[in-house]
Amino acid sequence: MSAQDAVIWLTAAIAFIIPLAGYALHLHFEAKRQVVLAAETHERERLQARANVLENLSLLAKAIEDQQVNLTEGCWRVRVFLDLLDEGIHVHNPDLDVFDRVYQQTKHLATHKERSKLASDQIAKQDKEREAVEAEFSSQIQQAAIKLSAFCEVQTKLGAEPLFVNAAEGK
Repeated sequence: MSAQDAVIWLTAAIAFIIPLAGYALHLHFEAKRQVVLAAETHERERLQARANVLENLSLLAKAIEDQQVNLTEGCWRVRVFLDLLDEGIHVHNPDLDVFDRVYQQTKHLATHKERSKLASDQIAKQDKEREAVEAEFSSQIQQAAIKLSAFCEVQTKLGAEPLFVNAAEGK
């Protein structure tokens, strides 16, 4: 191979490698952009889900305060939403733990299809048990519902404020 042939092969190789390197760089930056976009989308969806849970909790608190929902059912529903909110850290909040206590004392009671399969004496027995728990905790549930409304209001305001400001966007 002559020197001239070597130069031609080297030039061809460089002409081939440079565009490939450019394309690889383009793909790298596109992948980084996609990762950032996915993270932003995930965060937006997380915040929206959190806002939905807070809205549902607020509606449940109002329904409990206005006695539009059975206290046991209300406690069960609140307990589920508190478990979903912020990975469950609020379930044992001292102001809200009555919902969990009622849930723990009544979770064995039959509901829906299971309840319809019970004999009438068993239904009456379970109703008495549920009513006794509701009577025991009624005032605490009402107070917790009021505190839950305030909690939701505070948490909604906290969630509306950005944690970080992007100076480049001028926000």
